[in-house]
Amino acid sequence: MRRTLPIVVLLSLALAQTTCQVQMTPPDYKELPVYMPQISLQVSPSALTQRGSFTVSASTTYPSATAWVRVRWGGGQLALKDVNWGTPGYSPPLQGPNGSQWVQGCPRVSTSTRELDDDNGKHTFYAEALVYWREQWATFKCTTQQWNGSNWQTVIYNQNYQVYPSYTAPSYCQEVPNTRYWQLQSQVVSTSQTAYAYISWEQRAGMNYDAVLQEFANRIAEDHKRSGASMQAYAYAKELQSPVRDALSKAARGYFYDCNWLGICNRADPAGEIKILTDVPSILSGLLATGRLCGGFITFCFGAQNSRGADIGPKVEIKTFLMVKGWRHDYLLLDRLIPRKYYDPSDREYPGVPEEERNQVLQSCRLYKDTQEGRRCLALVETPTGIVPTLKSLLMIDPMFQRGRQYP
Repeated sequence: MRRTLPIVVLLSLALAQTTCQVQMTPPDYKELPVYMPQISLQVSPSALTQRGSFTVSASTTYPSATAWVRVRWGGGQLALKDVNWGTPGYSPPLQGPNGSQWVQGCPRVSTSTRELDDDNGKHTFYAEALVYWREQWATFKCTTQQWNGSNWQTVIYNQNYQVYPSYTAPSYCQEVPNTRYWQLQSQVVSTSQTAYAYISWEQRAGMNYDAVLQEFANRIAEDHKRSGASMQAYAYAKELQSPVRDALSKAARGYFYDCNWLGICNRADPAGEIKILTDVPSILSGLLATGRLCGGFITFCFGAQNSRGADIGPKVEIKTFLMVKGWRHDYLLLDRLIPRKYYDPSDREYPGVPEEERNQVLQSCRLYKDTQEGRRCLALVETPTGIVPTLKSLLMIDPMFQRGRQYP
């Protein structure tokens, strides 16, 4: 018993600190408002694009009539799945004391989520508050007519109705003089707010150049299983690095997966459209597909393959700019080359580069890999789905494709 007593005391103190003593003096409860207080919830920022946290704050329109306010994370819609409390392998962004769902305060609450990383998508937060207010009521004498089966009968009875701030008595009732009184009311009010996290992949903890490419290839594969023929991909590229290249090649053809012992499989239909614009036609090998996905003991053919390329001549100035339209999210991959003169003191052109220009170029490259050719700088942005069709038009993918030498 001695060992459990301090825990009970600490728990009592914690509850006392997060619950307010609302002043309410009968019979008229003048300390309270005559309308039900409302709750407001703010999540900042509304869109998180840098590694960091959401700040979640809630309060009511009448703090002195509020017993407590609390907030919680209500789930997320990520690129490949929905996550909630209890989702295996996922840590909720916001947790209360002792792992509880709620963070409670009095008469307002403000808290922060954990630092978000691999959490891109839509997140929902909820707020609740226990509030008090007062209403004025009175006794009414009501006179009505009721049919008793053979004739109408006058019925007189007394009934209590609210008179302030709303008047709820029907027209056939008359207020009895000197019967007004104040009645205490309480209710848990609630609201919700949505916020978005779209943090570029190069900001993730523990990532390097090769790891991002591998993770992106895995994402394309998993996303394609869900998006199927609705997936689209477009690129201006001098090269497509493995494993991203392999993932695109697989999506271009479609495939069967997770087959059971009866030979019944899930099917990922070929991506709806893939177009690669390049000035190095050799990179198109293995990426082109214009047939159909066929298979089975008795062969059946399914979605059409539509992966093509075009040689647009010496117009591609970057290594790779790849756009992929996925199931819920779109992805923009930029792989560019920074010449050695910007970062390598042993390069003969290094002294001629102004310091300000050098810093500007290097600061824009968060994730890189040094090669003999130069510094490969990688950026990968994840966005809500819908941006790729817009960029396809702005970047003139179709007109440039038509002007180039098309494959196949």
